[in-house]
Amino acid sequence: MRLLATEPASIAKILDASIKLYSACFSRLWGILSILAVLYIAMGLLTATLQPDPAAPQTAALELLSENLLLILAFVIVFSLVSFVLYAALIYRLDNLTNEREDSFSEAITAGFRAFPSMFLAAFLYMVVIIVGYILLLIPGLILTLSLMFYLYFIVIDGLGGYRALRASHSLVWGHWWRTATIFTVPMIIWMAVMFALGFLMAFLAPADNQVLMQILMNLLSVFFMPYFFALGYVQFHDLKLRKSGSDLASRLGR
Repeated sequence: MRLLATEPASIAKILDASIKLYSACFSRLWGILSILAVLYIAMGLLTATLQPDPAAPQTAALELLSENLLLILAFVIVFSLVSFVLYAALIYRLDNLTNEREDSFSEAITAGFRAFPSMFLAAFLYMVVIIVGYILLLIPGLILTLSLMFYLYFIVIDGLGGYRALRASHSLVWGHWWRTATIFTVPMIIWMAVMFALGFLMAFLAPADNQVLMQILMNLLSVFFMPYFFALGYVQFHDLKLRKSGSDLASRLGR
């Protein structure tokens, strides 16, 4: 089954292809998603543990934060390391599936570790650029947030270094920013609406002492929906490459 188009596609076809890719690859991602689920459960528990008592003074919240600062830093470091490796492994498996190449969970994790140094550097530079963009003015921050986001795919699929991947991503999106924004906005709005409705329902039904369980369930739901956005990004990454390669012009002239 062909999952990717051979010429630039419409927004509707990209969204349709992303759903098909998500469905086709989901069975290959159980190992990756299981580890991510454990991380997100731990994050939910840590968040609940460090949640200050609303009735307590503000100084108590600051004391709680300072007392657990080392724990928070350790968790952030471990979470970032494992997440980067797993995100790279996820993209690696998506690429192999669409190109009909066999792989294994261990191969995907190994690929994730290989990509980690470049991903870490790119993520650091990405955050610095985005923060500066938002500080200077909101619009540059929004533009760069989207135009630089494909660095993950350039690192894993094309083997670029961190800085080169960011530059390649910006060049790839430039000229198709609004189209790319529209493609990601549609499923994002649906996802936010689902999460809001679910959160409202669970907050209404669950007693106050079950809010930790609610947070964990919301995090787990995010884990199993997240691969869709990676699949969508992969399809859009492929489509933008077709457009930048000149296939867009050729296809238009042929119609």
